[in-house]
Amino acid sequence: MKQFKYIYLVIALSMLVSCSSELTDMDNLGVQTAGVYFNDPDNALAALNSVYSSMAKDKYYAFGDIMSDDALKGGSSLFDWVDRQDLKDFNAISSNGVAANTWEILYEGIVRSNEIINTLPETTIEEPLKSRIIAEAKFLRAYAYSKLVPLYGAVPMVLNDLDPADLEIGRTSETEIYTLVKQDLDDAIANLPRKSEYSLADMGRVTKGAAQALKARVLMQETGYQYNTVLAATGVAVNVSANWDEAYNLTKEIIMSGEYALTTNYATIFEQEGENNIESIFEVQHETTNLEWGESVGNKTIVEMGNRDDWGWSFNLPTDALYNTYSNKDPRRENSMYGQEFDVLYGTKQTWQKQIWTLEHNSTKDYVTKTRLNRKYALQPALRNGNHNNQPNNKRVIRYADVLLMHAEAAYRKGMEDEARDYVNMIRKRAENSTYPLGSKLGQTSGFTYDQYPGASVPSIASSGATLLDDIWKERRMELAMEGIRYFDLIRTGRIELLPETAAYQSHGGLLPLPIAEVNSFGLEQNKGY
Repeated sequence: MKQFKYIYLVIALSMLVSCSSELTDMDNLGVQTAGVYFNDPDNALAALNSVYSSMAKDKYYAFGDIMSDDALKGGSSLFDWVDRQDLKDFNAISSNGVAANTWEILYEGIVRSNEIINTLPETTIEEPLKSRIIAEAKFLRAYAYSKLVPLYGAVPMVLNDLDPADLEIGRTSETEIYTLVKQDLDDAIANLPRKSEYSLADMGRVTKGAAQALKARVLMQETGYQYNTVLAATGVAVNVSANWDEAYNLTKEIIMSGEYALTTNYATIFEQEGENNIESIFEVQHETTNLEWGESVGNKTIVEMGNRDDWGWSFNLPTDALYNTYSNKDPRRENSMYGQEFDVLYGTKQTWQKQIWTLEHNSTKDYVTKTRLNRKYALQPALRNGNHNNQPNNKRVIRYADVLLMHAEAAYRKGMEDEARDYVNMIRKRAENSTYPLGSKLGQTSGFTYDQYPGASVPSIASSGATLLDDIWKERRMELAMEGIRYFDLIRTGRIELLPETAAYQSHGGLLPLPIAEVNSFGLEQNKGY
């Protein structure tokens, strides 16, 4: 059972108003200022939980998977949630609902984080709880900004309450945003407990290891301003060698901490039993609640990726290119996708609805097709909730396997090829020893089993030079498939030729449109081509 549940909170700062009449200038009894409110540790934790709840709304796959070469948009037709297709094609308009919603979610988390970061230092909350809460808020603020920059470029840096009389806030350079993100993460690293130091009741809160891993990810992401020709043209300066050195050291510290390890069987990671396991560095906690159709702490993306003929809407469909990246003997393939070639899900043979859409986008064809879906976020029938916004699957944000592969890439960049190969081969050995996904045997309706994968073979790599780097990147693709990472890997490494619409990506400077409402409200300069 998940012990850490998100609590939704709205702080009524609108009560802090000044009025001119003697009557309204009297003390307003019963109203708490933010400073007084946060003197209660329970209130401070509730406010912090509201930041986590903002993060929980993030549709990670709309960008990380669908905008890459790993997934098709899917849905019932080409025009089903067409805003997502427009993002993939890099022809979105400034009123694109998906881009605007993500901007709103991320800034919601930033504003809520700011309230904690700015208010708690002056409260009477005792240490070390005060420092820990502030550190968690700084991690979450850093996470939000680290998602905004690769999608939108220079964005407003909001650190304090906005003055309604002065909303011309402008855009802050990528360099300044990255500086803030790295400083926030340094503060988080210094003040967060290790995973083993948290109680069971605090399961799911960010840890020292999570902050170290996110900073390593951010440092690697920042190197894209050298490797990606489109981003390099912006003139953002990065000390790439220093970034790789620090990413290497951070990932090494995580590895040596003894806090994490690879699970024995890859197939277990995304099942309920795999939540918050020894490989989990950070995951967003979700749980089925009884809030009917109101706010819930359930996962809102699970149904979106399910089979339309079974229980879902059929979005985020793995591509042929992703499927063909795996060998026929790699169990991770069937654990990452089901359908078409492997059509058993929790003991039931899957059927497929007639799809009406085309990859060419220049005409609408009507054809019957099989398809593939994301197996990592499939859900057992007995656990499915009738409210599609209220499913129990946690979102895995950072896994130890990702850290090992980040370390391998950093080691390669430092000329340490033997070490790089060793860490890649750790991942491959685990893959070879894994099974089919839970419930792969036809006819099971309960008591699902992990069945042996006959002939599994994921041999060690022995490559060197540029081929080794390609192998590291390929391993990231196979190990982390459908986890919302692929697009960001492509753009940071400069492999923009693999994007679905390279020319459109280039013509828009590699960035999405700023939401038109934000452009108009805050006087922001719109991105190129929009």
